[in-house]
Amino acid sequence: MKITIQVMVQPYTYQDLDTAVKIAEAALKKGHEVTIFLFCDSAIATNKHMKPVRGDRNISQLLKGLIDKGAKVEICGICMDYRGITTDMIIEGSNPSGLPELAELIYTSDRFISLMA
Repeated sequence: MKITIQVMVQPYTYQDLDTAVKIAEAALKKGHEVTIFLFCDSAIATNKHMKPVRGDRNISQLLKGLIDKGAKVEICGICMDYRGITTDMIIEGSNPSGLPELAELIYTSDRFISLMA
């Protein structure tokens, strides 16, 4: 099964990205194909230079772990530009993308999950 999870909110203000990561991990364990599409403020989650305070989770590293397990992480390129995120700032394996690619993901996925607080 092909699953796409869209996240739209800030990574450390809400728990939507945590939920996306847990759903993705469970789906990957069952052999499903998973893509996470980061839209709006969630685009900053792939900034490898973020330094969460001690004890807090490092969401960019959680996403990198998903990539290492076979998930795809797509980032809205316009959202990146708007937030001053450049390709040299994002975690390895994530991919700047766009709305046409999101539309294709929605069309071709067996399940589409949208997390937007």
